[in-house]
Amino acid sequence: MISATLILGSIASFVFHGGLRYGIDFAGGSQVIVLFAERPDLDVLRDTLVAEGIEDPTIQEFVAQPGREEVLIRTPLTDEGNTGLLGEIYSALKVFDPVEMGVGQELDFNTVSREIVASRLLEVNPLEFNTVVDIDDARAEYERVADLALSARDQVGLLSSWDAVEGTDIDPRILSWIQTTFYFGGYAVVGQDFVGPQVGADLRLQTAYAMFWALLGLLAYITYRFESRFGFAAVAALVHDVLIAVGAFSITNREFNLPVVAAFLTIIGYSLNDTVVVFDRIRENRQIQRRMPLAESINLSINQTLSRTMLTSGTTLVVVLSLFFYGGPVINNFAFALLIGVVVGTYSSIFVASPVYYELAKRAIAKKK
Repeated sequence: MISATLILGSIASFVFHGGLRYGIDFAGGSQVIVLFAERPDLDVLRDTLVAEGIEDPTIQEFVAQPGREEVLIRTPLTDEGNTGLLGEIYSALKVFDPVEMGVGQELDFNTVSREIVASRLLEVNPLEFNTVVDIDDARAEYERVADLALSARDQVGLLSSWDAVEGTDIDPRILSWIQTTFYFGGYAVVGQDFVGPQVGADLRLQTAYAMFWALLGLLAYITYRFESRFGFAAVAALVHDVLIAVGAFSITNREFNLPVVAAFLTIIGYSLNDTVVVFDRIRENRQIQRRMPLAESINLSINQTLSRTMLTSGTTLVVVLSLFFYGGPVINNFAFALLIGVVVGTYSSIFVASPVYYELAKRAIAKKK
């Protein structure tokens, strides 16, 4: 009854929400991780993104390292399915640039690319190369200097002073030009990604294949190690676990992405481990006490393995709860899937797998009579 209620609730949630809320891995879109000099106002950032024409941006604080003010911005695909939204995100972020800049300071050192620094150096030519004769040497030197200057920035992600750049062996003439040309913006993009619609569709299909082949392989293994009835009962419990776990994501409207798929495959393995322990004891008791009724043999086996199951699940649950509450937003959905999986997997190994095996075995016994 409990399982039926949960599964029906999951199906109803799928219908109500129109399916899962896929992350960028499956739905496609743009993703940018931004490091800010100061804690940003997320409402201002969201309003600015919407003003740039980005519908339904997802913004969340992203704690990769303590003390860093990072924000994760996700945007859906445009109708054309192109990468145009990345440019709109960069345009929206300019609201966090300093209001006043020095005379001649026209480029943000925290966001400028190596190619732009090298090309501008070649134009200005502070080292006074003869660009007619030594153009290749000049280009190579300015590219080296651009790498050297920006490597100081990349080590920390965001600069607010020239100290780190001054600590390099850059020629004073180039350093002077850099300080008069660049300003320090209030943000830096430290990571970006784009997934197209075709890639997202392919990943969804591959995920379905991964689940299918995992279940088929486990069915074959359990059938080989035990018998077919055990195999079908185990797979029934695994399908039960995955359906309820996926339903939990639909009900809570959580994002479904590749790390969550990894968590589901972990759930399959964890749930199967509990089920195999119970099945092994059932088989053992059936061989030792052949005259004991099937239902009593299964009940005895469950009681004999119950303490082991509860201790294992309890200790695992403590770790998963720690990940869920203290692991941060990056792995929160992963931990949520494991949390649901541990609870449901423990329940199904006792209340789903064993009853399904009982029904299959009872029918087989009835046919022999």
